[in-house]
Amino acid sequence: MKESRYFRVSMLCKPILPAREVAVVFLSSCGFDMFEEVEDCLVAYAQDDELDNQAYRRVISELRTIAEIVIEEEWIESENWNAKWESNYEPIDVDGKIMIRAPFHEPPVTGLDVIIQPEMSFGTGHHPTTWQMMNALHSIKLKGQTVLDMGCGTGALAIAAKKLGAKRVIAIDNDGWSYRNTIENIERNELHSKIEVILGDAESLTNFQFQFDVILANINRNILLNDMAEYTRCLIRHGALVLSGFFPADIPMLEKEADANGLKLEQTFERDGWSCLVFVNKGH
Repeated sequence: MKESRYFRVSMLCKPILPAREVAVVFLSSCGFDMFEEVEDCLVAYAQDDELDNQAYRRVISELRTIAEIVIEEEWIESENWNAKWESNYEPIDVDGKIMIRAPFHEPPVTGLDVIIQPEMSFGTGHHPTTWQMMNALHSIKLKGQTVLDMGCGTGALAIAAKKLGAKRVIAIDNDGWSYRNTIENIERNELHSKIEVILGDAESLTNFQFQFDVILANINRNILLNDMAEYTRCLIRHGALVLSGFFPADIPMLEKEADANGLKLEQTFERDGWSCLVFVNKGH
């Protein structure tokens, strides 16, 4: 798959709620698949080849009917992403248990050390969903387990899983830049050949002749809903499915889809307006 440049939209909504949550739903329908909050702004990203520009313009017009919005738009080329992140990248401390840092930061005195060189991929730890996924991952028994990091971004979760004792780890992403960034970050963490990296999406799961003990998917609500059945098919009975990339308002529909696939909600986390859910495969 070819590399993509990204279309970034920074949106200030007044009132913030419910306009911001409505904006996420609307933008998801026209190709945006990554969202973050920067102060009071909603920042959304769409890959060039996924963006439906006509639908995007309609969405903006509809949003203006329900809220006052101020928008800044920017195209981000792949080669510019690294410089943008490095200019204000700080290490992330996940409650003293895991540190996510760049190679130019000092290693932690205690806790797990995950080294990430930020490039045109997501999962550096600064977004609340990545932080929550790391926190949930640390609470799961991983020693000797088989783990899937779906939509791996930088590979941070896959790297953490391996360092926490997972026997086999597979990382999958459909973006070429993320695929290569994950491989590079694996090498930075001295885990060369210990994590399998695949360029693809949920369709890649049909090639596996085994099931996973733990599946991690920090993506977005629409993709999670669409791929839930495939995740469940690849998850052992009593295995854990950890999801993030959505708002609290999205939980009911995700839980409904999970229940339809024999998954039981075990834990719910929330941080800075974003949610993380841990399901267990109870089967039908």
